[in-house]
Amino acid sequence: MQNSPKAVAAVALLTALAGCTSGQSGVEPAFQSVNLNTNKLQFAVGVATFADGSTGLNVVPTFRQPNGLSATLLNTPLLSGPFVVPAVASAGSDAGTGTISGSPQVQPGQTPAVTTFNQSGGVFSSGFAPENSTTSGSANFNVYATPFYTVSGGAVRSSTYRGGPPAYPQVRNGQFPAAFVGFPQGFTSFIVTPGVGTYSLSVGIQDGNGATTTIAAAPATLGSIAGLAASTAPTATKDGSGGLTVSFTAPAGTTESLVDIVDRSANAYYTVLTTGAGPQTAVLPANLGPFSGGAPTASIATGDTFSIRIVNLDYPGFESGVPQNTQQSPTLAGPSGQADISYAPVVGGTY
Repeated sequence: MQNSPKAVAAVALLTALAGCTSGQSGVEPAFQSVNLNTNKLQFAVGVATFADGSTGLNVVPTFRQPNGLSATLLNTPLLSGPFVVPAVASAGSDAGTGTISGSPQVQPGQTPAVTTFNQSGGVFSSGFAPENSTTSGSANFNVYATPFYTVSGGAVRSSTYRGGPPAYPQVRNGQFPAAFVGFPQGFTSFIVTPGVGTYSLSVGIQDGNGATTTIAAAPATLGSIAGLAASTAPTATKDGSGGLTVSFTAPAGTTESLVDIVDRSANAYYTVLTTGAGPQTAVLPANLGPFSGGAPTASIATGDTFSIRIVNLDYPGFESGVPQNTQQSPTLAGPSGQADISYAPVVGGTY
């Protein structure tokens, strides 16, 4: 898949192409229709607490086939609720409204609407992502930097969160495409003031004739805007061999924390999962780096720059995500019925 405002490729959403084994490249392969209503869209909402103590809206959606894979290759999301999108350029026509949306696909030469997700953004097996397909190009495996609606020089900055070993499978052992550097972690936050009440999410799916099928999720409720407390900055200790020990305090109410450690020089992502609130220790083993000669190398090479990006959750974010969860409708909300998240300040250094 490649996200780009080029041609309408939505016909691929309504048909499942059979493999073409004739060797005749000019012959269109056989296809069969699929029932879009066998797919399941769901989501949870919660309060996002940013590193400066301000709050926003956290959204955790999934759109899956019965086998747990992404439901479609292309869809156009529409989220609405008791909030107002700020008047920033990145919001496009969503600015000043109570909707966060994507743009329907248009034919080449036409100008698409400017929205939050534009034409590239859709809902997939684990969250929003700029992964809508086109008729050309290869997979780019993008994830969104979060939160949305940050402004230059603002107190809150966006960061990219991806899952890697040891919590997630090793992706640098030659068994994954080189462009795939980590798994989506399912959450997307927005700098909007969340309101108590009912939220809705739907996706529009276009066919090759331009007709749109809409699939709606069951409404989600935000019952409290208290959220988790702000999270303090972590500290890191190097073991001298490529590993790190990260110490931090998870705020009260936290059920699990995703400690994402990024070797920025190598574009390598690692994740350590901890559980519970209070003082936490996350250990990145020394040898989870790319395989060489059939064996892994140092997780972070000497001289590489790294960053630590921690999110504290009160919901089963890791357990509901891919690839560890293949349920069509995983549990997305925590005991409170929400998906609250608290972002720690991002810290970094040189190994």
